[in-house]
Amino acid sequence: MSLFSIYMRAMRLLVAEGWKVAGISAANVALAVIMIAEPILFGEIIQSISAGTDLVSRIALWAGLGCFNIIALVLVARGADRLAHKRRSGVLTESFEQVMSMPMAWHHGQGTSQVLHTLLRAIETLFTLWLGFMRQHLATVVTLVLLVPTALTLDWRMALVLAGLGACYVAINRLVMNRTKAGQAQVEQHYHRVFSHVADSIGNVSVMQSYGRVAQEAEALRRFTDDLLKSQYPVLTWWALGSALQRLAATLSMMIVLIIGAMLVQRGEMRIGDIVAFTGFAGLLIGRLDQVTGFFNEIFEARARLEPFFALKDAVSERADSKDGLSVDRLKGHVSFDNVSFTFPGSGEGVHNISFEVPAGKTVAIVGPTGAGKTTMINLLQRVFDPDSGSIRIDGIDVRDMTRRSHSNQIAAVFQEAGLLNRSIEENIRIGKNDACNDEVHEAAQAAAAMEFILSKREGYDTLVGERGAQLSGGERQRIAIARAVLKDAPILVLDEATSALDVETEQLVKSAIDRLRKDRTTFIIAHRLSTVCDADLVIFVDHGRIVEFGGFQQLADRDNGRFAALLRAGGLLSNKDRLHAVGQQPLSESA
Repeated sequence: MSLFSIYMRAMRLLVAEGWKVAGISAANVALAVIMIAEPILFGEIIQSISAGTDLVSRIALWAGLGCFNIIALVLVARGADRLAHKRRSGVLTESFEQVMSMPMAWHHGQGTSQVLHTLLRAIETLFTLWLGFMRQHLATVVTLVLLVPTALTLDWRMALVLAGLGACYVAINRLVMNRTKAGQAQVEQHYHRVFSHVADSIGNVSVMQSYGRVAQEAEALRRFTDDLLKSQYPVLTWWALGSALQRLAATLSMMIVLIIGAMLVQRGEMRIGDIVAFTGFAGLLIGRLDQVTGFFNEIFEARARLEPFFALKDAVSERADSKDGLSVDRLKGHVSFDNVSFTFPGSGEGVHNISFEVPAGKTVAIVGPTGAGKTTMINLLQRVFDPDSGSIRIDGIDVRDMTRRSHSNQIAAVFQEAGLLNRSIEENIRIGKNDACNDEVHEAAQAAAAMEFILSKREGYDTLVGERGAQLSGGERQRIAIARAVLKDAPILVLDEATSALDVETEQLVKSAIDRLRKDRTTFIIAHRLSTVCDADLVIFVDHGRIVEFGGFQQLADRDNGRFAALLRAGGLLSNKDRLHAVGQQPLSESA
């Protein structure tokens, strides 16, 4: 994206505050006109002193204009600051909501630290550009546009000197930007790398301490920051050189103005007051050109930060629900996969030609070797990915035709990782249903066998669980996650090794809760323990991304040459369902 397109796209984000921005912009234009009038008026004062004419009225006008200018600048700056802060908060909130709505596949591809770093740096960059536009940029443009014609009306020779000064500034800025374009892009890449390393290390601090990796991680960070500085220093050198060249051009221009002015006064072709006015013009022009240089520096750095941000926004727009998306109420939960295929880009792995049908209210266990495609099937059902071909339907409706919110409302999931937020126990449960009353929250906790341990905490439901639930045991975290799914009360339930973190005694409590939760719901279980398979109405055996066997538990167990039956025999288990219930705690080693 060009510098101009980046800047204009950033400014379009101010449209939400259109009238306020317009008012501040109009005030900036008025101030720019006043600033040009001040040197002219000051020159007239000097001319009056030289000629011995009346000074009082001109000094009073000049002083009044200066006071008005000061007050107006304060009011405009105050309004611009408030508006920029307001839009920063608004865009941050909007972008956060958009990013959070993106599918998990997108988040996996982007990386959490990368998205966070892109978002935060872009928001601060936008804030700087908005504030600069409302406080400086527009006034600078107006001043430059009016300054040269005004100078021409006084003396064209002096005006040429000012025009030459402006041309020098433009040429120097272009030189510096061309020399630092690639370097600035590398600087942003190194910033991302540093941020990612810090976030990754702190996020896994327990592992780092356990393996004595703190010193090594710090040393790696030093290398990354050294690489950052190596890329940053040449950029800073060029901008310092550019600044020195601009100072030289400004000094030479001021000298030329004074020399030419003195010659013209001696020849009687210019008044002393006009020289003073042109000196004021030169000072004003130099100040504005310095602001232009600062602006180009800002927008040049901003491009490296905003391009990933706008790419992120574009990705969000592409994945937004279409206007024709169906908004559906609670469905029954009849699920069908019709010749569904999905391949992970660059790997060739995925699922192929998956077809099956699960009537509403039935429980299906998905088993198979590690990497067989079990989780991928569940992810397709939840629209973490969309299939490359085929369709997935709930009650006959293609999930891609639903709005994402409607689709999400049909499914409650409990994963191996509980996914708790650093909030209270109650707030974590309420994620399932934000407007639930206290009785509903307590009933969900009771159903998940969580009530007893919650009430044993000093703060009860107000107990903070810590980052990722670090203040709770694995079993406690998992029961809160199950309570969350109970509260959501969706027609489809997904259990991805949901009881794997529990001890035998606790699992029996949770299993009873899950059995109640499964009633009248379509349930998909990625099996880990035999007890979950025994209770399934249907079993899907997956291998290498394909369905090898599909049918009722006993039907598959009775197949002499079947893969599922071989799995049971390999575990030393009988294929009689009643007997299997007695040894239900034994894990399915192949499907773990």
